[in-house]
Amino acid sequence: MSLDGPLGRTAFLFSSGAAPRPGTGRELLAAGQVFADTLDDVCARLDPYLELPLKCVMFADDGTRTAALLDRESFAGPAVFALQVAQYRLVRSWGVRPDVVLGQAAGRMAAAYAAGVFSLAEACHAVGTLARLLGGLPAQGPHPPRLDGILDAYGRTLATLRPGAPRLPLVCDVTARPVGAETAEPEFWLRRAPVRLAEAVGLLHRSGVRTWLELGPGDRLTRLLPQCLPDGTAAAFALSRDWAALRSGPGADSGTAPG
Repeated sequence: MSLDGPLGRTAFLFSSGAAPRPGTGRELLAAGQVFADTLDDVCARLDPYLELPLKCVMFADDGTRTAALLDRESFAGPAVFALQVAQYRLVRSWGVRPDVVLGQAAGRMAAAYAAGVFSLAEACHAVGTLARLLGGLPAQGPHPPRLDGILDAYGRTLATLRPGAPRLPLVCDVTARPVGAETAEPEFWLRRAPVRLAEAVGLLHRSGVRTWLELGPGDRLTRLLPQCLPDGTAAAFALSRDWAALRSGPGADSGTAPG
């Protein structure tokens, strides 16, 4: 189901921002085998690009040297991607499906996977390659000048991929428009222009979106939504990260991950 009817159309928001805290997602390991199996699959695909196994870093004890690796770009990006893909597969196994997806900054690749632009193998190759190139850069703060060279190398990797047209409507956070054939251009994924979140949210609102589900380590985008929506309409929108409520929908007993 999409959460239609009085709640309108459903948008999945794949956010970026701060690196996940150690242990983020642990509560979902018991929510269904789909989450655990998907997380294992994605982490196994990303591990060859990383210095340590990704799950060991994601679920390391807080305050340890291993957990501190999440503050590096080389682990933060893969951790967010793995978490988002596993959450996406989980809620889909519960019967909740998006009508449209939006990826914000580092969340673009998970949104592209959800929209069918990249296979999981291709998306993991892109995320893993970028993580390897970024090396020990910190997850916050200004990027050093050598980032331009890193992005050039990343672009060469993107040029080897074979993206398809989105099978789900995919809205770009930079252009604030639905995307199509431009997903085949490596430069599209390298854009560093200012994010136009308010315009993108406005587009989704005008298309009938009334339910917003943010996937990732937190609720940064849904907390920003009231600032982006027309005055007087914020109270009518369902901003949900209630996993128990989502699980109670049709398909909650499904034990297999969707393709």
